[in-house]
Amino acid sequence: MFRAPINLLAILLLNSLLAGLAWAEATSESGQAKAVDPSGTWKWDTTFNDNKAEFTLKLKWDGKQLTGKYTAFDNTTDVDEGKLDKDQLSFISHREFNGNKFDVHFNGKVEADDINGKISLDFGQGPQEFDWHAKRSVDVEDVLGLWELRLETPNGVIEPHITITKDEKGLHGAYVSPFGERDAKNVEFKDGQLSWEISGDRDGNSFKAVYRGKPQGDTIKGTNEFDFGGNTGTADFTGKRTPPDEKKAAEAKPAAVAPSTSPTAQ
Repeated sequence: MFRAPINLLAILLLNSLLAGLAWAEATSESGQAKAVDPSGTWKWDTTFNDNKAEFTLKLKWDGKQLTGKYTAFDNTTDVDEGKLDKDQLSFISHREFNGNKFDVHFNGKVEADDINGKISLDFGQGPQEFDWHAKRSVDVEDVLGLWELRLETPNGVIEPHITITKDEKGLHGAYVSPFGERDAKNVEFKDGQLSWEISGDRDGNSFKAVYRGKPQGDTIKGTNEFDFGGNTGTADFTGKRTPPDEKKAAEAKPAAVAPSTSPTAQ
């Protein structure tokens, strides 16, 4: 007679316990800072005596070491003592101005497209501290190099790659896929988006594939719009870049075996 209420009470207690554990886990996860890759170009400006000065920071995080270059007043110096702990970064830049040597200390919280923190220095007149608000930026130089791509197609994963170069005529691309090498057409970097076109004929069918992606640091994410003999569609792709100065020769990476009729693999 009393077993039903006891079982009901046990169920209620168990549900409350599980809900509490789920809440605690969610709270713990939300309270933990997520690791952010700060690789890429960052820019900000500051006004001194009604004159606006622009600053540029190029960072590289390899998973263990934070390095980079800091440019201010047409002078570029290395990033030293770089540290990254989840979303907290810090480094020092050794500077010299009018014969005076001094260190600039940077400390900030990095997010996907923003860094907010403090800059401190002592220029000989005592310690000074300034607010630091940097925005992620992408320059043309940030898209040059070898991009190893991963393309998700209905018939499987394809891993082509493209080497982006630049000369006085603009950007160029050498594209390699399981179906051979092709020159990319209409290679363009505009409004933060990198795009290029691959086209030609294969097995008696004409094809065209247009890549459009947004670079962020040394990664890219975007879409591939394809037309293979009238068969059209869109596939997502991601990629990782090796900058020109980090690779002595951009050689073709052995391509994975691909479906013979995949329209997006061109």
